[in-house]
Amino acid sequence: MSEKATRNFIDAYEETRAALPGVGGWLARRRESALDSFRETGLPHRRLEDWKYTDLRQTLEKAAFAPAPAHEGAVVLPDRRSASAFAAIDRHVLIFVNGRYRVDLSQAARLPKGVELHALADVVHEQWAKDLVERRFDDTRQAENIVDLNTALMSDGACLRIRKGVKLDKPLHLLFFSADPGASHTRNLILLENEAEATILETHVGEVASFADVVTDVAIGDGARLNHVKLQDEASDAVHLATLRARLSADAKLSSFTLTLGCGVSRSQSFVLFSGEGAEANIDGAYALRNKQHADQFCVMDHAVPACTSHTLFKGVLDGESEGVFQGKVIVRPHAQKSDGRQMTHALLLSRDAAMNAKPELEIYADDVQCAHGSTVGELSKEAIFYLRSRGIPEAEARRLLVLAFLDEALDLTPHDLARDALKLLVSEWFGEAVL
Repeated sequence: MSEKATRNFIDAYEETRAALPGVGGWLARRRESALDSFRETGLPHRRLEDWKYTDLRQTLEKAAFAPAPAHEGAVVLPDRRSASAFAAIDRHVLIFVNGRYRVDLSQAARLPKGVELHALADVVHEQWAKDLVERRFDDTRQAENIVDLNTALMSDGACLRIRKGVKLDKPLHLLFFSADPGASHTRNLILLENEAEATILETHVGEVASFADVVTDVAIGDGARLNHVKLQDEASDAVHLATLRARLSADAKLSSFTLTLGCGVSRSQSFVLFSGEGAEANIDGAYALRNKQHADQFCVMDHAVPACTSHTLFKGVLDGESEGVFQGKVIVRPHAQKSDGRQMTHALLLSRDAAMNAKPELEIYADDVQCAHGSTVGELSKEAIFYLRSRGIPEAEARRLLVLAFLDEALDLTPHDLARDALKLLVSEWFGEAVL
């Protein structure tokens, strides 16, 4: 165990516990239990199979992030397009600064009847919130130390409950801004009751050395639909750790897309449990890395019941000395016949110093299934570049066009039309800045 890194977070808990939501209630007891578990296991390390390509323990030991302070003054968002990428979309907006909700900056009035939206402190006595926080998945044992860390230190988060049959009238945008150096621990709780529908946009931006620890717990009822679009673009010395845990009931559908652009070290991990027949989950994404950025995508689809469908596609481009990671697993339980699980990852290396590690897996215990997985790593086609140059297109522009065309297949999976257009524009401009 790395005593320094673990001790830093234990000390942070002792310093902040009195100000954390849920003092004296079930959540306080849950925090203590989570801290005990985290104290025993510590941060994940490379000897764990699921973390062999990302040394989070060493990263956090070097950075030694103290808790980010509450930021109550004026806020100026970074002068980068990612901070305003979704500005043209008619949406409800919740703004979190250093991981804490700022009601004075947010715009979420006049929500439809049947839509409940609160900060974490306002729902700690609700049974549905307790159920989500206390839920543990059998297949996430190697991730529980990360969830335990978040549970012990979570200071705020967006808590959304949509009643049966209600459709959120426009997207809900969660904007997380790191204004000051330090660590923030956010817990989002999302409950869609039967036949409910919602679209959530999520943005993480900042220009300071920060550690964003985000856990999002999702429960989707029978026939409900959740679309989720995430954009992550933080400072080069920032660390981003995001965990999505979703449970899908019968005929439920989850469509989630993540675009990763900025951060020194990032890891996005998704755990989907199918608990009702006929459910569908799409966990897709794209990433564009340069310099010494490191991005790790980890995904587990657990087909615990029959006749469910899962799809995962991640595509990335890597320049400079950047490093990408994709690890995924489709699990089909013995009785989960008629399962359909597909998992693909493709990476394009723009530099000889860039690296990609890919490890898609299938763990199948049933025979009447359709499952496939695969990965490719390559470079730009010299023939394609030559063809475009022969048509009068400069080499730099030819390379840029080929890279954008490569990413388009993934970006097209963004489950919201205007958000898809915004992400494509953002990627195009990002590569306009890159040296290809």
